[in-house]
Amino acid sequence: QPSEGTLKCIKEFNERGILFGFASGRSTDMLRGLADQWGIRCDILIGNNGGEYQDEITGEHDILPKIKKEHLKEIFEIMAPFREQTNTQMFVGGKKLVRRIDALTLASSKYVSQNDLVVAKDDSDFYQEPAYKIGFRTPAEIVPDIEKRVAEMSVGKGYKGFKTEYTMYEFSRVEANKGDMLVKFCENHNIDIKDTVAFGDMTNDISILEAAGLGVCLENGSPDAKAAADEITELSIEDDGWADYVEKHILNN
Repeated sequence: QPSEGTLKCIKEFNERGILFGFASGRSTDMLRGLADQWGIRCDILIGNNGGEYQDEITGEHDILPKIKKEHLKEIFEIMAPFREQTNTQMFVGGKKLVRRIDALTLASSKYVSQNDLVVAKDDSDFYQEPAYKIGFRTPAEIVPDIEKRVAEMSVGKGYKGFKTEYTMYEFSRVEANKGDMLVKFCENHNIDIKDTVAFGDMTNDISILEAAGLGVCLENGSPDAKAAADEITELSIEDDGWADYVEKHILNN
């Protein structure tokens, strides 16, 4: 749930006619549902880590092909050394398929009914059909080992891996790119990309931080996201860093 300060800033964007949108690992349908729930208007929705595009002004919707079944199986082979430490999760037919239900799964599924959590019988359940993405909830301390193994073993494949939270590592189609989707939206609406501001905090945000006219990383962001950004907020997301930056540098400027 966004803070009151965050919702206030977004609603002021809406009132002033400043275009606003979400770029997330969630699907655009989920993002639209959250926007409706929070009473805000989005003009662009970038979902599935840049694999899905929804223009809420024109209604245009594009989505990349899913990760192939054989590639999903390869991903499990790459992640095999971390099997006991990680918990796989994937959306299948409106349900969230997980390896097991634990405290971290429940915490990361706050927008998913517990009735929609399904425990896989075995790992093969995750690669029976193509999927837009697959995630592995993981202890933060082993993420560098995961990143190293993925870099060594997925070169030239049709998928890529990246950190989306300190405790989440995900895989999407190699073409998925939040920055490309922002560029597409700007071109469709004759907006100079230099007039855009993007915020992010993790590896999957780097492309949009680099594409935007101004890329801003949250103070609690990962080192690679900070390196890709033009500016860093003074406060972390827990301390309402996004709203603090927006109020000082956008709404009051």
